[in-house]
Parts: sequence; C-alpha cells; structure tokens
Amino acid sequence: MKTIEFESWECFEQQVSIMFSDWRKLKAEGRYNQWATPRFRGHADSDWKLETTLERFTKKSSWAKEQYFKIIRDIQPAVISITGKNWDILEFEDGKLPLSGYEFMIYLRHHGFPSPLLDWTRSPYVAAFFAFRSQEKLGSEKVAIYSYIEDFEGSQGIANNTNEPTVRGLGPYAVTHKRHYAQQCEYSICEQKINGKYHYGSHENPTFGDPNSDLGPVKKYILPGTERTKALSQLHRMNVTAFSLFGSEESLMETLAYQEIETRLID
Repeated sequence: MKTIEFESWECFEQQVSIMFSDWRKLKAEGRYNQWATPRFRGHADSDWKLETTLERFTKKSSWAKEQYFKIIRDIQPAVISITGKNWDILEFEDGKLPLSGYEFMIYLRHHGFPSPLLDWTRSPYVAAFFAFRSQEKLGSEKVAIYSYIEDFEGSQGIANNTNEPTVRGLGPYAVTHKRHYAQQCEYSICEQKINGKYHYGSHENPTFGDPNSDLGPVKKYILPGTERTKALSQLHRMNVTAFSLFGSEESLMETLAYQEIETRLID
C-alpha cells in the first residue's frame, strides 16, 4: 500500500482529479474492466487500520464464512419481526459470489451489526466527510482517505493462490437500506481458505495493494486534521452532510448543529 501525505485539502482534490483522469485514460485503453471503478474510504485517525466492524468487535482476525452465515440466519427472524422487512438469504455456498445473504449483510452493516464487509464509497467527497466529520480533528491530528481500484493490469486485490488472503470487491447492486445508495457504497471482503473452508480475514495483509506502484489498487492519503474547517465547508456547499448521507433525525440534528452553531463560531 502506497502512503502519500498532503499539506492541504487542495492538494488532495488535485490528486483526486489526476487519479480520475488517469483512470479514464487507462479504462479507454482496456487496462481496466468495466466494473473497475475507484472506491474511497475515510478514517478520522490516520493510525486506524483497514479493519471491519466484525474484527473490531470480536478482536478476531479470522471467521469461518459458514459460521458467520449461521449467525445472521439466526438473527433474521428477530430483524423481520421488529422491522417488518424481509430478506431471502437462501442456503450457504462456500467460496461463491455474491455472498449468501449479501443484501441482508449490507442492511445489518448499516445498522451497526458487526460485519465482515469493509465499506467503501465511489465518492471521494463522501469519504472525506467521514474522515473530517469528528469535531475532535480541529487540532493537528491527521486523518486518512484510502483509494482502491480493483482489476488493475491483472494486479487485483484477488490473490492467485486461494490459500493466501484474497480481497474481493463486491458490487453496488443490492436491494437494501437507502443509506447504501445515499453514500454510494461498495464493499470488499478478505477471504482465505483454511483447512478446506473459506474464512473472512484481514485487509491488512501484503497481498492487498502494491506499495511500489504509482497506480496500484490501494493508496492511503494522509491530511492534517486542521484542514477540517475548509473541507467540511466545501462539502456542506455540495450537500455532503450527515443528513444527506444518513437521513435520520439524529443526523439532521448533527447537520443543523454544524450549520447554525459550528459555522458561526468559525466566522
């Protein structure tokens, strides 16, 4: 994974513009397949790892895929009973894509249930919002925004040896919660075959990204937290806010607090 540190928000925007320009050129040359779109992810602390909520919740780096499937199948009746929504998660198929219960997994992920899905967005600005959202980043702390492009010249996150950790990108097409579309979400999983069965693993492995490649699949951009005011001001003008991304009453209050209190204190 290649790490690039910027001094300002403007430098990041310039890099994003260059990246999209290069991506369009390479795609026109046939060096990307039709599904290879840039994806982004924002971290409020540059020291945070690429960990799923399942990893953070359980402190385990490996989960049998079948074991996790059985867990979400067991909680399905409670979710259906309380929400009135329904999902057909079918039967478990090891090593198959799309994942068994993929749409249900997305719904659970957006509502806080520990998930092996690592969420990304197709918008660098949505990723930037998540990176700068915290008010604690008004000092000199650093935030991080990751970019990920799969299927680059055959150097995908997917490993050739199925016994090695393998990162797979999962597509955006799913009937699930509206936040999935508001946030322009896509997801990835890391899987590894252990004793003949597939396990969910960690994205923090050497097969995910090439640090020696200028246009490799994964990059980490680090920005100073002091750029928060500048970044959020622009994002607010673009209507990239907590409310536009979450649509809840809590996120409305967060957006109004920023709009009516925080921006006036800045002025």
